[in-house]
Amino acid sequence: MSAVLRHVAKHRPHWRVDFQAEEGRHQVGRGIVDSTFAYETPYPHAHYDAEVQICLYDTWSNWGDRPNTRVSSCLHERFGMEWDSECGGYYVEVSPQAKGAARALVLPGSSYKWRIGNRVVAVHYQGDSSPTKKNLTNEQAATVCKEIEKLGCTPILLDWRNTSPLPDGHLVRTTGRMSLSREWGADAEMNCAVISQCVAFVGIDSGPAKCASATKTPSLVIWTGHHPAPFHDPAKNTTHLVPRGYHGLEPVCSDRSVIDWFERHYNIRQYDHDPVVEVGSWLKEVLG
Repeated sequence: MSAVLRHVAKHRPHWRVDFQAEEGRHQVGRGIVDSTFAYETPYPHAHYDAEVQICLYDTWSNWGDRPNTRVSSCLHERFGMEWDSECGGYYVEVSPQAKGAARALVLPGSSYKWRIGNRVVAVHYQGDSSPTKKNLTNEQAATVCKEIEKLGCTPILLDWRNTSPLPDGHLVRTTGRMSLSREWGADAEMNCAVISQCVAFVGIDSGPAKCASATKTPSLVIWTGHHPAPFHDPAKNTTHLVPRGYHGLEPVCSDRSVIDWFERHYNIRQYDHDPVVEVGSWLKEVLG
């Protein structure tokens, strides 16, 4: 929605726009539109000329001149707009207060004892939707964390629900055992604030991955069962790790124009069999 709202703000400058969404997600409109507020809270204004309900459906349009994502389809179907590269990509404004809170969580000098240095890498490997086509196994995630430690950095799991066994079995740090973890896990601003304090992000296709693409932190998104084209908008700091022959992933992206546009505008790496091997190579390049 941040990308959609940026288009609206630029191409409908005579509109005054307020944005409402779930608590913690409504923040993505801050700094873009006039007001943002969560569901179940009073409207900022008593009257609106129009109220637009946004349903972000998957798109099957096979555009050859823009991302084939929900952003493009929403702009086309709900606002009659073309995609604008200047407004594309994710954006979340992070306040100084959120930066300070994230810094206290992530960096040494806080109440948390880090085993290694002060370079932290965020890891997210368990999502809510399509887990069989997105999630890494606990063993794969543990291997990624070990690779991070070999490079003199500290892995931190973005696991706000505290469901991963790695903190117990492998002594990996997790946000799930920190104060107010559940509140921060549903908070787009805090996700971005935490990731922006890290030297890298490694994760699956998920909300945190999109938050990572809204930062400047070098980010690697791992794909196993889905094609990235319909699910993630372009971001300069983000590399997509896909299996070799990935154009056969669901949904099948056999359209030549879709493939050509995707490969021109996205950073792509390919892996054979287990993605963790290539994750290690990317980490070595990024972390030195």
